[in-house]
Amino acid sequence: MSTSNKVNISNETLLQSPIQTFLSTDLASASATLTVKNITGFAINQVLIVGELGNEGTELIKTHASTAPTGSTITLASNTVFPHSSGTPVYVIDYDNVEVSTATTLTGSKTVLATIPVQVGSDYTTYDDTAASTGYYFARFKNTITTTYSSYSDGIPVGGYGILTARYIINNALGMINKDTSELLTDQFCFNEINNCQMEVLREYKRWSFMQVFDYSLGQILTGQWKVAVPANLDDQNTNKSIYNFRIGTQTNLQYVDKQKWNEIVAGVAHTTLANAVNVSDATITLTDASDFDQNGGSIYAGANIYQYTSITSNVATLTAVSTTTNNAGDDAFQGASFGYPQYWTTFGGYLYFYPVLATAFNMQEGNLDYYIKPIPIVNDSDSVVLPDPNVVIFYLAWKMLLRINNGVDDASTNPMYQSYSARKQTLMRKEMTGNNFRMKPLKNEIKETNNIDSRSTRLGNFNIFN
Repeated sequence: MSTSNKVNISNETLLQSPIQTFLSTDLASASATLTVKNITGFAINQVLIVGELGNEGTELIKTHASTAPTGSTITLASNTVFPHSSGTPVYVIDYDNVEVSTATTLTGSKTVLATIPVQVGSDYTTYDDTAASTGYYFARFKNTITTTYSSYSDGIPVGGYGILTARYIINNALGMINKDTSELLTDQFCFNEINNCQMEVLREYKRWSFMQVFDYSLGQILTGQWKVAVPANLDDQNTNKSIYNFRIGTQTNLQYVDKQKWNEIVAGVAHTTLANAVNVSDATITLTDASDFDQNGGSIYAGANIYQYTSITSNVATLTAVSTTTNNAGDDAFQGASFGYPQYWTTFGGYLYFYPVLATAFNMQEGNLDYYIKPIPIVNDSDSVVLPDPNVVIFYLAWKMLLRINNGVDDASTNPMYQSYSARKQTLMRKEMTGNNFRMKPLKNEIKETNNIDSRSTRLGNFNIFN
């Protein structure tokens, strides 16, 4: 027995700043024309909605392909199906169909499952799929007159949204307050408040356990290398506040130094990169910036290679003998550097630097990092929060929704959601502290009484905290 997945596409975006008029007379079913109050903005080959979106009897219809509206009459491409009373709104919209597709990944190629008419009698156009079992659904609107399309929707997981995704949180918050997405409670508003919630909770502690990443691979580090790019989600990329440890291969963790100490350690080291690749038989090497290198001859270290040169002119070093090795453009180039297993590291400018420069004996060993991540801003339905308890965010969002509806006033209608959010946050914090208990006890089995003239520090001197 096949399983059916119901895909719902919101029709709300079809009515964002539409051209609008109203019927000026009652309209019988099977009518080929509309009599309206104003035809400004109406033309041939347009898609119309007659009635309010989501109401029973509302219908989708097209204007005539060649007979333009005139006076108060709009000629239709086909007859209407339902009767409509005077005063019924008539809207021009951009699309009349919905195309539903699937893809194995969020960025993968899409396969069209079906193209169906917009179901204007409902708030959603619904498609029942029995084919897909994994991957993502995508939808976009289509204009069958002009064969033009809207942008694709965010990808919807075939198996539904996980409990930490933005859409799951938004839907649950809306359910709690018995509301739907609207012009007041927009998705963008919800995304912003979810991000605000995460920032507020994460500020309670500097280092949360669920923000930890251990043994993150920075890739293989090569001879002649002294820096690697830090992960994009590293919270603080310019200090050691968000980094526990850094090590290469099976060696011990390197020692962190701040930027000032780093400058002292690498004093006298000239560094740049190769502006061009070095090939076998090359007689010169072009550096990106050779201003710190000895202009009258010396050695250039690049990767595992050493190049002797006689002089540098305009960043071009003339070699004492043609090259017998190769290097790539962009490789680090040094003069006066020490090579070996790195002992020190620092971070700034999006890179983690280490010194001494990696020697050949440690070539291609893995760089490993223990660090704390930063939350990635929520911008799509499928984005996930970092907080392990979705209810913290759900209650927070429901509270903010009620505040928005209530014009920012906290009262009896908003307080329960705030109290629930606060309680869940405190529970999350208590769980974070589990196992970090301190017990005070004397060094000896008993504490002897002292006379009254002893100071408090003397009386408590047998406790660990005073030693």
